[in-house]
Amino acid sequence: MKKFLFLALFLPIISLAQEEVTTTEVKSEVPANRFTVSANYTFSDPSQFGLSFEYKNKKQEHERNTSKMLNLSYGQMNYDNNFVDIDGNGFVIEFGSRTYIEKGKWDGFYGENFISYGNIQFDENFGTLGEFDGTYSYWSIFNPNVGYRFLIGGLSIDPSIGANWKWEVKGKGDVNNKNVDNFVFRAGIKIGYSF
Repeated sequence: MKKFLFLALFLPIISLAQEEVTTTEVKSEVPANRFTVSANYTFSDPSQFGLSFEYKNKKQEHERNTSKMLNLSYGQMNYDNNFVDIDGNGFVIEFGSRTYIEKGKWDGFYGENFISYGNIQFDENFGTLGEFDGTYSYWSIFNPNVGYRFLIGGLSIDPSIGANWKWEVKGKGDVNNKNVDNFVFRAGIKIGYSF
């Protein structure tokens, strides 16, 4: 009878210890790497290549994983008004957030949106025809992308597709915004390292 009473008292303690181990195992699945630095290329109008920074926010287990994104890029754009066909150079800055679809993971399918600003300068001398000089700039708050992030160890490979609706600032100099599309599609890739 004493052995039976002894087992009845210690079985709940053993099961509590096993539950504690299980809880610890679940917590260890959360990745330690919270920063990603990537080289990025986006084919669009303007096309961009530069650096991308991702900071992952800590979330509760029942919430989706979100991160903050910053893209600093060199921008290139072609301007064609049926008289001149010229390439311009400038910069694009994008700030936004990304949400991963599967809870508890920092890879797989995601959706993201950016607030962006772009500024492209055009300056070319056509000899006897004169000089073309102007600035194209825009703001955007509707800049959604979807993609899939592959995370292999610390290596991050991140292809995406999306669109950009640009609110154009009035063109300066010879640039007329009527010759530029304000709704464009985009496709890009980021390759970087997570730590």
